Amino acid sequence: MRYALIATTLFLCLAFVPKKDKSRERYVYDNEQDFTAQEIQRLDTLFRGHEARTGNEIVLVTTASYLGWPTIFEFAGTVGDSLRVGKRGRNNGVIIAFSKERREVFIATGLGTEQVMSEDHCQKLVDSLMLPPLKESRYFDGIWAGSTAVVNHLDLPENAIK
Repeated sequence: MRYALIATTLFLCLAFVPKKDKSRERYVYDNEQDFTAQEIQRLDTLFRGHEARTGNEIVLVTTASYLGWPTIFEFAGTVGDSLRVGKRGRNNGVIIAFSKERREVFIATGLGTEQVMSEDHCQKLVDSLMLPPLKESRYFDGIWAGSTAVVNHLDLPENAIK
């Protein structure tokens, strides 16, 4: 009887413990406050949906400074590592780093993502889709264009990251 009471108590305790959601809590870190709440929600929904479909994680970070790092490239890599963007063993993360203050944008990929989305491909997305609207101070339009291009590319079955 005593063991049955202990087992029942243990079961009830475990049944009511909230389960940790494995999904990322945030996909957009708008430290420069470049976007409206609705724009952040659109980007979050885009990135969250992509992760649900593929398991890949895409995070946008805006910043006025690189927090001691000399380039946006190093900043993006450090942020990706510190936020643990991408799944362990798959390295399937993408960081989109944007600084309105410094007038730079960069797409950094994890080692797994790099196999299906090269640095050259990322730079072409920046140059052709993101920079034209950004130069016209249409910040959301530029970030949205690049973000949707990244998602569309990684959504293709032939670009699945193993």
